[in-house]
Amino acid sequence: MPQRKKILIVNCFFPDERMAIKRSNQVPNAVAPALLAGYFNADTCDIRLYNEVNSGFLEVFAPELLKWPDLLVLTGLTAAFDRLLHLTAYARSCNPRVVVAAGGHGVRALPTYSRQFFDYTCLGDVDEIADVARETLGPAYVAEAFNPRYDLAYWINRLGYAESSRNCNFQCGFCSLTGVGRRYEVPPMDYLDAQMENMGKRPIFFFQDNQIMGSGPESFRERIMRFQARRETGQFKYWSGFVTDTFFWDQENIDFARETGCISVFVGVESFDDSQWLGEQNKKQNSRYSQTELLRRACDGGVLVQYGLVYDPTRHSLAQMNRELEIICDNPEIPPPNFIFTAIPFPGTPFFRDCLEQGLLLPNTHMRHMEGSTLSLAPMDERDAVVDFIRGGRRFAGYRGRFLRHQARFLRRYRHSLNRDQMLLSSLATAAIMAPTAVLGPGAALRRKVKRTHVSSTEVLDGVYSPRLPVAERYRHYFNPTNLVDWGGEVNPAVADDVLPPVRRQQTAEVVQLR
Repeated sequence: MPQRKKILIVNCFFPDERMAIKRSNQVPNAVAPALLAGYFNADTCDIRLYNEVNSGFLEVFAPELLKWPDLLVLTGLTAAFDRLLHLTAYARSCNPRVVVAAGGHGVRALPTYSRQFFDYTCLGDVDEIADVARETLGPAYVAEAFNPRYDLAYWINRLGYAESSRNCNFQCGFCSLTGVGRRYEVPPMDYLDAQMENMGKRPIFFFQDNQIMGSGPESFRERIMRFQARRETGQFKYWSGFVTDTFFWDQENIDFARETGCISVFVGVESFDDSQWLGEQNKKQNSRYSQTELLRRACDGGVLVQYGLVYDPTRHSLAQMNRELEIICDNPEIPPPNFIFTAIPFPGTPFFRDCLEQGLLLPNTHMRHMEGSTLSLAPMDERDAVVDFIRGGRRFAGYRGRFLRHQARFLRRYRHSLNRDQMLLSSLATAAIMAPTAVLGPGAALRRKVKRTHVSSTEVLDGVYSPRLPVAERYRHYFNPTNLVDWGGEVNPAVADDVLPPVRRQQTAEVVQLR
């Protein structure tokens, strides 16, 4: 019997609040650690999962774990890229023999830059970890069959997150998926079956796909029917998932969703009244029909719609954003939004490159700022007023009474088509957008807040950028923020190979030589 190996898989996260808090009620949440764990042989591996979303910064709340693993696997969203570096520095300082494999959106966005920090830079999907385990540990440590470890994913004990498709069939200009350019695919049905089999009984099954219907209605229906067969046995009650506008174009999709237990769908509305901007961002599917009409059709059909709006301060005036809020408050047929985020110039996307060419990226913008609550673009309105909107306006400050009355009218409007659970879900969305910290991380609601500027050029760094545990001198630079744009407004040469087209890459290199 081979010697047992210790595997630690961490989902890395930076809270918007810039504090060491736990967002215990976050929804949706990470499923990647449970899926990654499913590729390791449970007979030869001791596996532990840790999710910084729910459990807080690892070195603050569970520092003993950092010296434990033989293999450290890290993943996270784009803005969390620096957290991967922090944990790598801690783990290597505790145990120089540890092997570190890193993946996720941030690593995919900066593949060349990432290779200097990690032993394995993973740019593929979760199954790539099997190749890493085989190479660094040996074949005996790879599972013979995929066996996702929901039993270890302590943060999703009531919800059943699963992945039935990958990436997206659309290429919206501002989307991080467009930046990395991976094609949409639907894995074999055995992959979905394994996830449903291993998660046990759950009230809600969440399709953690970027776009559940990207391969057409036939494939979508086949996957939903796999769910429905288990729902009929009592394993699940509802399902939810991410869709695009195309889902609502055919009434049959709405009827089918309701009949198979759909409690809600998430969609990127982005804007109710700016079809020009949507077209510029290659999201033309949102301009084909009225967004208001599509949301009404779905809710009348028994499917609650949850959605987000995008505020692009380079193209959207504050007057226009206030009109968006008024459209919602004045129309009881529109559900409350789940979030309103500031447009993010994800590195490598067409949106990033357009903003760079127009000189709109603010100086001293970091990967840490790619999270939707930080202004990283030169706005068309006065900056202080824009910051006020980011700080409070997107939480319906100035509209709260109208927003609450809207919710009451919304619930009354759809009392016959939406059930009690859907009404509760909608009301929770209302509370979460008005007071996100109190709802998502109630333990932090009474803590003294970090004073933020909400502007990338002047924003405070999280306290964890100062090491809290001993770090070897050779890894101290891992705690420097990953800079995208320098103080002169130019792309950082260290990331140029990843974020610039070839012509701009050469120009940047020439500027560096002149300096």
